[in-house]
Amino acid sequence: MKKIILFAAFAAVMAGCAKNEVKTFVPENAVSFGAYTGRVQTKAGVTDDINLDALKEHGFGVFATFTGTDEYEASDNNFMYNQKVAYGTSAWEYSPIRYWPNPTNGQEAKDQYVSFFAYAPYAEPGTTETTGIKGFDIDATSKHNLVNYAFAPDAPNVDLLWGYKTGANLTDANKDEDVNIDLTRTAETIKFTFRHLLSKLAGSQEGITDPDDPAYKANGLIIVANPTAGPTDDYIAGTIDDFGTATGTKITVSKIILESAPADGVLTDINGNIVSYATEPQTATLDLYTGKFTLDSDTPKALQFRQEISADATEVAAGASELAEWLKEVPGVTEFSAVNKGVTKQPVNAYKDEANPIILIPGTAPVLNVTITYTVRTYDAKLPKTFTEVPQTVFKQIKFPTIEENKKYNLKMILGLNDAAFEATVEDWTLGRADISGPAGVPDGVIDDYDDVTVDLPANL
Repeated sequence: MKKIILFAAFAAVMAGCAKNEVKTFVPENAVSFGAYTGRVQTKAGVTDDINLDALKEHGFGVFATFTGTDEYEASDNNFMYNQKVAYGTSAWEYSPIRYWPNPTNGQEAKDQYVSFFAYAPYAEPGTTETTGIKGFDIDATSKHNLVNYAFAPDAPNVDLLWGYKTGANLTDANKDEDVNIDLTRTAETIKFTFRHLLSKLAGSQEGITDPDDPAYKANGLIIVANPTAGPTDDYIAGTIDDFGTATGTKITVSKIILESAPADGVLTDINGNIVSYATEPQTATLDLYTGKFTLDSDTPKALQFRQEISADATEVAAGASELAEWLKEVPGVTEFSAVNKGVTKQPVNAYKDEANPIILIPGTAPVLNVTITYTVRTYDAKLPKTFTEVPQTVFKQIKFPTIEENKKYNLKMILGLNDAAFEATVEDWTLGRADISGPAGVPDGVIDDYDDVTVDLPANL
C-alpha cells in the first residue's frame, strides 16, 4: 500500500524560562556563586541538555579580572582563569576561595571592580581535543575571553552554554557593554543565567512525565493519534474516540528513526541550495563578553546525525533512545489486553529517555529523514487473537529553514490507521516546567526574577 505523508508548517511557540537558583554559605567577604538555568530534563551528561542537574554534575567555568577602580576594558584573568565551580553536597563550591579586594587609599568598597564571565559545561582542554570545547584565548583586538569550540561532523556534540550576569538586558543591541561588567564587592552570590548557544532537534518531556497527570504537557518529539492523519488544525477531532481503550483501537510503536538525509547524490535544502555535509570538524568561538557564537566559516556545513528511538531493550542498551512505556510495541502479544495503551488523541512525548540529543549548527538548513514503524490493532472478539493486526512503516523527508541560535525544533507525528502526517514548530530553547504556573501576564514555567526572562519571537517553519 502506498503511504502518503503530509507535512504542515505551523507558527512557532514561545516558551518561558524556568529558573532554579542554588546559593551557598561562605565566609564573610568571600566570592560565591549561584546559577539559574532552564530545567529541560533530568538525565545528565555532557552530550545531553545542560540543565540544572547536568550543570551540577559537570560544573561551569569562570574567568574573572580585577580592575581596581577602573571599569572592565580587557581580560587579563588575574582573579580567576577557567575556575571550575561545581555543586557539592548542598551548595556550589570552588577552590581555592577568592575574597573581594579591600578598599585602598580611601576608596569605597563599591568602587572596586571585578568582572566575571562563565560558560558550561566545564572543560579542561589539553592538546588532543578535536571537537567540543578545545581551549581558551583572548581576542587580540577586543581583548575579550574566547572559548574555542569544534563540531564533530558525525558524532554527538557537546551542548554549549554562555553564562551572563543575571538581570542583564540582552534585548537591546546597544547594551552589550552592560553584560558581565562592573560587579562590585558584595556579600551576595555572583549570579549567572545560562543560555544555549547552539540549537537542537526535538528532545524530551520536561517537568511532569506522567501523561495521566492533568498538568502534563508534551514537548519536543510529540506523537498523537488521529484516524484521518491530516495536517489540519482539527487533527485531534476525529470520528474514532476509542484509541487505547479495552475494546477499541491501539497503535503501538516499535521504532522511530531521525537522521540526516544521505550525503550521496545531490540534495537541496528548503531554499533549493545544495546541502554540503561536513567531513571534518567545524570550528567556532564564543565571546564570553558579548555572548556571540561565531563560526569560523562563512558557509557552515550540515552535520550527519542519526537517532534511533526504540522499544527494543537490546537496541536501547546499545545506545538507542528509549520509547515512552505507554507507546511501546510488545512483541508476540496474543490478547488485546496485553497490548499497551499506545498512541491516543492526547499528545504525548515519544521519549522515555533521550540519548545523544541531536545538536544543530546555526546557519545551516538541514534535511531530516523520519521513519516510524508502528502497529495498528483493533479489537474484534470473533477473531482468534481478539484483534486485527496491521503493521505500518511510514517515511517523510523534512527540509528545515536556516537554523537559528538558541532554538529547539520540535516535531509532532500524527499517526492514523494507514497514514501519517508531520507538523513542526520552533521555540526558544529555554523551556519552563509544566508543573509551575506564573502570575498574571507571566508565561507558565517562570517561577522567579521575571524581568530576567528573555523571550524573542521565533521564526516560523
